[in-house]
Amino acid sequence: MTHTLTLVGIASLLGGVGHVVLARGMKAVGAAAEGSLVARTLGNPWVLAGVALQAAFFFIYMALLSREDVSKVLPLTTINYIIVAFLAQVLLAEPVTAVRWTGIAFVVVGVALVSRT
Repeated sequence: MTHTLTLVGIASLLGGVGHVVLARGMKAVGAAAEGSLVARTLGNPWVLAGVALQAAFFFIYMALLSREDVSKVLPLTTINYIIVAFLAQVLLAEPVTAVRWTGIAFVVVGVALVSRT
């Protein structure tokens, strides 16, 4: 189980960072006025890094599913919500209010309760 938890932690970190990096890249792509949207997207290093991190998450997730039940693995990845909110606040200057943090806490606690059954 320790190996599974380690892989879930790594996957959640990669996925969370991937979401934030991808968001940063797409904000830059959307703000640009010149050039093709596809070219701007594929040429943005933040987008490419975000996609690579999301792909790494996906492959680790597949490895986890090959050894554990999806009903066990998926709830464990909710730590991703905490990682995304924290990094979005710190790196993207997104407002993450106390109400949003409370909502994230409810989701994580709810998933923890569900995963215990």
